[in-house]
Amino acid sequence: MDDEPQTPETLFHTAVGVEGGLGVLALTLGYFLGPDARELVPAFNQLPALLGGVGLGILATFPLLLLMAVIRRIKHPAVEQLDQLSEHPMIELMLKLGPAELLVISLCAGVGEELLFRGWLMPAIAQLLHGDPVSLLSGDPSIVRPWWAFGGWTSEIANELSRNSSAAGESAAVTWSGLTQWWSNSIGWEMTVAWILSSIGFGFVHPISKLYIGVTGLMGLYFGALLILTGNLMIPIIAHALYDAIQLWSAAAEEASKDAKSA
Repeated sequence: MDDEPQTPETLFHTAVGVEGGLGVLALTLGYFLGPDARELVPAFNQLPALLGGVGLGILATFPLLLLMAVIRRIKHPAVEQLDQLSEHPMIELMLKLGPAELLVISLCAGVGEELLFRGWLMPAIAQLLHGDPVSLLSGDPSIVRPWWAFGGWTSEIANELSRNSSAAGESAAVTWSGLTQWWSNSIGWEMTVAWILSSIGFGFVHPISKLYIGVTGLMGLYFGALLILTGNLMIPIIAHALYDAIQLWSAAAEEASKDAKSA
């Protein structure tokens, strides 16, 4: 018996299932093997950090949109191939979905892929190389920090500011040398290698074209840097999801415009 042709609705269910399944996989691996990606997401009793992560994630989307706008201005066959992704059978079918359904797919992709690649894989590789867990969170929970300092470098800045009431501009932690010193002391080569390897892996699970693999690899580096610098996984989750949603909405609008002109 022949398989029934895939419809936008069945594609929606498949996409949500696959992307959501990545998140379940990340949580399962973290539960049984560690590290636990949930530790990098602020809990509901940490509402300022949670909402702050959402806000910073929205802001973090704009550099990605700028990057793609610059890439699309480059005259090269590989870029032209990237612009023709809407003609890919799966993408073409997906673009027939409504804005709300595209948003749901994007949210599932942001949550699922970030939990797996940034929340679990990157710390897991670092732990494997180091021999012990490499935490992006502060080891002293007694220190009350502002909403923007959930972990990472921002936590170091908050720690120094709490010890020194001088202005942030006079704090050594916010200088380039302060960042590099913190990275060397707190992140080390293990997390740096894990950051790079997990980003390469992120690129290769998007094998639509060679350029797309490279672009998504760069995005993986960006999402990983957001997590390392802030310790707040909500930021790359929102940035990833919103970027995907905007790209899908834009492509769907272009396809609808083409269909209207050809009608």
